[in-house]
Amino acid sequence: MTDGDLLARAEEWLATPDPPVVEPRLAATVMLVRDTRSGPEVYVQRRVASMAFAPSRVVFPGGGVDPGDHALDPATPGVGALAAAMGVTPAQAAPYAAAAVREVEEECGVRLEVATLRGRGHWVTPAFEPRRYDTWILAAGMPEGQRARGTTSESDHSRWARPGDLLDRFAAREVRMLPPQVWALEALAAFDTAAGFLEDRPRVARVVPELLRAEDGTVVLRTVLP
Repeated sequence: MTDGDLLARAEEWLATPDPPVVEPRLAATVMLVRDTRSGPEVYVQRRVASMAFAPSRVVFPGGGVDPGDHALDPATPGVGALAAAMGVTPAQAAPYAAAAVREVEEECGVRLEVATLRGRGHWVTPAFEPRRYDTWILAAGMPEGQRARGTTSESDHSRWARPGDLLDRFAAREVRMLPPQVWALEALAAFDTAAGFLEDRPRVARVVPELLRAEDGTVVLRTVLP
């Protein structure tokens, strides 16, 4: 899908009286980070062009919450602390934690412990999109002795990257990313080390970009950040 296709869909949605709004699916994504001599790096993947949602976009490992993820015991070590950071109950946080651990292992072969997850953000796909996700952005350090590698057919490229490099390439239109990834990379780029980033406890608020028509007639996506 091209940016022109996206704009056309947005225009159509704005022009439709009482347009349909799809209920977002619960999801979790993980910023897997590590320290290097040149600063922190994050593991990213590029989604294949045939994907229905976010084709060809650079993303973090993650995906939707599956029914089995609800089986994680809220008393599991780390769930309580994560829930406190997210501002929800342990029972509400547990499925997201389970999905995060499962998706990271499925998509890059890395096994995380729930207790290593940190809350970073909470984004919801805009209402005009036909596929919507209510996504928690989490973070975790790369475990020692493990190696991240692309293990899913949903991506055609994966690598470790410095956040500043990705942001520069995004600004130059060399890579494509969605607003939550750009926002998350900007947060990571503000730290000299991955360890410092993981020690940070940001204020997490639900972000829902809103599609609007500006006074000059152009379509804009207004995003109020925490």
